[in-house]
Amino acid sequence: MKRISPKFKMSLIEQVSKEIWDRYHSYTLVEAYLEEFQEEDWDDYGNFRGVNFTIKKAENGKLDLIKTLSDMPQDILFTVAIDLDIPIPTVLPAFPTFTRSLTKGELGTSLAYDNFMKSYKLVYEDPEQAISLANSSLETIIKHILEDERINEKYGDDTLPKLVEKVLKCFKYFPSKEVQKNIRNIGSSLICIAHEIEELRSDKTFSHGKGKKDFVIDDNLYSVFIVNSIITVGLFLISFYDKKYPPIQKIDDEIPF
Repeated sequence: MKRISPKFKMSLIEQVSKEIWDRYHSYTLVEAYLEEFQEEDWDDYGNFRGVNFTIKKAENGKLDLIKTLSDMPQDILFTVAIDLDIPIPTVLPAFPTFTRSLTKGELGTSLAYDNFMKSYKLVYEDPEQAISLANSSLETIIKHILEDERINEKYGDDTLPKLVEKVLKCFKYFPSKEVQKNIRNIGSSLICIAHEIEELRSDKTFSHGKGKKDFVIDDNLYSVFIVNSIITVGLFLISFYDKKYPPIQKIDDEIPF
């Protein structure tokens, strides 16, 4: 993982520290929370080699949270921040924009928001599940669009690639000879991305049973990349939908006097 700048790291540590104290208030609870992220390391012979990070103590014996966070490996610090709902631009750059786009209180987008937040929290801890949840979030967004009464497109049990094809047809972005070349290329790229995401989710995870030689996604390097890709596609579809199909303004039949 690329090392973040000291300036960004200190800013993140400050946010994480404040959020932890705001939530748990006491040294005992804060230490118990941090212990949830500790993992023991044992060698092949059953010898204990230590833990993945050390909880630091001050001279008075009490927890030194800033020192503990400062000495944490970067990926663990990110995991703690994500668990506390603190955005990390170096992990998912468009995360704040994407989540704001989903918090409109509508059933479809709120369901997508819930799935995506779960995905965000698992992007380091459980790459496979993070990808699956992000994929579900994107499917929910597209279904929400297709259900708009101005579109009213049936989708049944369609998987992500088929859903993307349908929404692109509604947007007049589906690649065909009748559309302009640049538009056609964008549509082709989105369909290609959808196929790759679906294949990775369906065929490259442990959930479908794998042999020793099969490639599976068990590294957060892939989950970060794929979830970022899903965000990019989701943001484009939401933005285009909002522009082409702005919210219908309901007029109240009764005029108060």
